[in-house]
Amino acid sequence: MKRLLPILLLLALLPLPRLWAQAPIAVTPVSGLSLPWGLSNLSVVDGRLYACQNGVVVSAVTSGSVVSALSPDTVLTPLCPGANYVVRNGADSLLYFTTPDNSEPYSFNVHTNARFFKNRQVEIKSWYREVAHPVFTADGSTLIFSAKGKVGLGGNDLWCSFWNGKRWCKPVNLGNIINTPGDEICPVLYGNYLLFASNGVPGAAPGFHLYAVRFPSGSKADDVIFANYVVQPLPQPLNSAADDTELAFDPATGRGYWLSTRNGRQQLFTFAGRLDGVMLSGTVTDDHGHPVPHADVRLLSSGRLVAEAATDSAGAYSLFAHPADGYTLQVAKPDFFRYAKTIPLRRPNEDLLIASQTQNVTLARLPFGRVMIFDNIFRESGDIELSPQSEETLQPIVDYLRDNPNVVAEFTLYSSQSADSMYANLVIERRINNLQHYLKSCLPSDVRILYKNGVENGQKSPLGEVGDAVFVELSGN
Repeated sequence: MKRLLPILLLLALLPLPRLWAQAPIAVTPVSGLSLPWGLSNLSVVDGRLYACQNGVVVSAVTSGSVVSALSPDTVLTPLCPGANYVVRNGADSLLYFTTPDNSEPYSFNVHTNARFFKNRQVEIKSWYREVAHPVFTADGSTLIFSAKGKVGLGGNDLWCSFWNGKRWCKPVNLGNIINTPGDEICPVLYGNYLLFASNGVPGAAPGFHLYAVRFPSGSKADDVIFANYVVQPLPQPLNSAADDTELAFDPATGRGYWLSTRNGRQQLFTFAGRLDGVMLSGTVTDDHGHPVPHADVRLLSSGRLVAEAATDSAGAYSLFAHPADGYTLQVAKPDFFRYAKTIPLRRPNEDLLIASQTQNVTLARLPFGRVMIFDNIFRESGDIELSPQSEETLQPIVDYLRDNPNVVAEFTLYSSQSADSMYANLVIERRINNLQHYLKSCLPSDVRILYKNGVENGQKSPLGEVGDAVFVELSGN
């Protein structure tokens, strides 16, 4: 159980923020690190990871960007003996320590020690207990913390207090969209979003998990009380089926830390990259509408792998990435043609830290014994050039022929049957030449590829008057 926490302030300089690296979330456990018993209250101040262990502030010893040890901090511990949390208020550049206050068990004091000039106080009196983990908005006008209150919604709730220029006002509860009958703890601000841990969200797995809501700007109580929050779970692998809590991150570097018991014991994990993004999901089915399990789904940007997943037994997948244009979604499985499509990812609603986007995929089974029909590959009846979209449509065939050297492909081309026969044959001849050139550029050799003029050979297109189609048939060599 948490104890009540007054806060000490230490004057210090605030570092200038830098832009976040445009990198996907990369999550790893901090290996080889034995966590001390009682470790809690993670925070990142000036790029350094802090925590507390039984009333002693400990800081991370890093090797490069990897935490290699946690040891008592020889600078901060003498300034505030018994502290169990440290955080900076960016507005006044003060460093805040929290310490147990046994003299007033139902108050939450914010003050400096005797060597500094100012003294500030949040007077919560007897309404709140187990006050913990205070954080400040970027402008310093709002203080958010976790506490149990006599008028709360059950367990620990999230509360906030506003600075009116002279003092911190009476705290207000963040309401029943954020707070539940369970516990809401460990608030931390990520830009315009409030992140926290909760074990009471309906439908969630047992234990603590990490969530996000957009926190309203401004300093009016009504903006906070009546905000239309949308509570979102953070994406896997930040969340797991076990306890995930104590999230802390450094906005200057984009690196964050949290504690998880997903491996059967409490471990320190780290992540790098932005959290605002798009959860791309969908289902993969075959050309008869049946789910395709265990398909390899990959998302690439400029040829670089961004995220990958395997479809589940229902053919479903989900990938997390940052909003951008020009992603390539690839899906592959043995006995199927490869799928590749260029897609943008969008996050149109800023109320959501993580937007949702759906991309369902149909994988075509290898079509031995039947003909594949690609209608309007050349778009218009007089077109003779392959467009980038046409090449993208034919790409799965090219990939399959490259991967299977024993397969022979026969391409039969048709033009519009309403056109003059001599003109149609001329168009198809030019199309065959351009198709040959394209396939030669993609394959080591095209000796396994046959080309036919369907109009010239008197073969009527099964597509009737639509025409302008390419028929492809595969056979063993």
